[in-house]
Amino acid sequence: MNGFTIKGKQGFIRIELQKVSGFPKDTSHFGGYDAEGNVEIESGNYYVLGELWFTTGDVYEFYKQLDKCYCELKGMATFGNYETSIKIEVVFNQLGTVVLQGYFKEKAHMENELQFEIESDQSFLSSTLEDLRIFVDHYGNSKGIKI
Repeated sequence: MNGFTIKGKQGFIRIELQKVSGFPKDTSHFGGYDAEGNVEIESGNYYVLGELWFTTGDVYEFYKQLDKCYCELKGMATFGNYETSIKIEVVFNQLGTVVLQGYFKEKAHMENELQFEIESDQSFLSSTLEDLRIFVDHYGNSKGIKI
């Protein structure tokens, strides 16, 4: 699996990996391996598809946070990248409701930005956690994989 999708009631967020640098020997100083991919966001009538630079360590940290929140049914898990061009917050509220919120900037230094909020619930997240587990099993944690 080379990515993950977070689904909601009126949209989704999908991160797909296109290329990984250094795998499996050379890790990034940002954690994990440097990665190039795409982000696709649909929120109501709004839609964006753009390039995204991140690390496999970013995905690992998000997986750890999301798994904890899912088990406890409370808290917030955050995915972001070193360029600060994306931020995704998965916020667990009362009675299993979840809100996906954040932003995506095509160019971090420019003001053009999509801010989104997507209603969801815990039932949407089991497939996301499975996608993330497969990703992390392949690319390892913030230190990469043991070779």
